[in-house]
Amino acid sequence: MSWSERPPLPLSRRGLLLGLLALGGCGFRPMYGEGSPARALQGRIAVGDVTRGETPDRMTYAYRDHLRRRLGAPEGAPRYRLDSRIRVTSTGLAIAEDNATTRYNLTGVATFTLTVPGTAEPVFSGTVDSYSAYSATGSVYATRIAQRDAERRIAEDLAERVITRIAAQADALPT
Repeated sequence: MSWSERPPLPLSRRGLLLGLLALGGCGFRPMYGEGSPARALQGRIAVGDVTRGETPDRMTYAYRDHLRRRLGAPEGAPRYRLDSRIRVTSTGLAIAEDNATTRYNLTGVATFTLTVPGTAEPVFSGTVDSYSAYSATGSVYATRIAQRDAERRIAEDLAERVITRIAAQADALPT
């Protein structure tokens, strides 16, 4: 009998119980569980300025919208204010024989600062990055739509990474 023909080993109740006890003993706790510091931040962070260049564009709107949907609208006075700056660079990767670029790689970086409203001193700050790519076809319209989609994906991923970083540090934030 070969390894691929053997039936899977049954998981005994004792093994399952020991596994759960070991997981509980290591200090693991769900990030968004009942009573967790990260859950207490829901609806307590106001999304402030999001800058990328001179004027807001589709990417800053997508980033801000994703943050607002995930963080919730503050009811009353928010505990924190989140300001961000986004930078995106585009690099041509594939060049055809006629010297036309057919594939682009986008790199997005978001630098964020969490402050208490009314103060200038940040309580938490950081930088996150994300990557995406799109193909440039013979159609200008299709290429532009692909570029917008890649920028939207980066904006939403950057926002999600910022939220995760803040949630991971929620118990260290001042109350």
